[in-house]
Amino acid sequence: MPQPNKLAPQMTGVNKLIDFVAQRLPANMFPTNARTLLETAQGNRDPITESNFSPEELDVIRQLILNQKQGSDAGSVKYPDYYDLAQRRRASGGMPVSSIMPGLMSMGDAFGNVQTTLGQFKYARDADGNLIVQDMYDFNPPQEGQTIDYAASGPYGLLRGYAGEKMPPSTGRPIKINLGR
Repeated sequence: MPQPNKLAPQMTGVNKLIDFVAQRLPANMFPTNARTLLETAQGNRDPITESNFSPEELDVIRQLILNQKQGSDAGSVKYPDYYDLAQRRRASGGMPVSSIMPGLMSMGDAFGNVQTTLGQFKYARDADGNLIVQDMYDFNPPQEGQTIDYAASGPYGLLRGYAGEKMPPSTGRPIKINLGR
């Protein structure tokens, strides 16, 4: 009897039902974060580039980077940086965000779509001076010693739990976004 492919994610419990539905949804009918999740769950492993984001979403990515040491040429954006940017936007009278915490409300604007599509990411300038975002679109399990009851955290938690099982580290899609000079 052949051995199961240990590299292929195995769906368990309620995630089998979520996957059954996810495989049948038209990904192009959803905002960036849900579209990217569905496309990847459906098997798309093409790199995620600037063409996957709206101009407003690309602007949010640039703002996140500019808030890092006044736009250094290399670094990383972490989850607290989203909160800091949301607070700066609020203080300056800029466009408010639908939700500072990742969740279903994050589909309501460019900020939330970036936050729940990219999360943490690294960036650097290439040899031509272009600002490049690089990462892997996958889902890390809870950190050691930390357990999360995704089902108890509502619909977003269920989707997050599904994504973690469907796209564990190193099984998702490469991200390479060229933001230009």
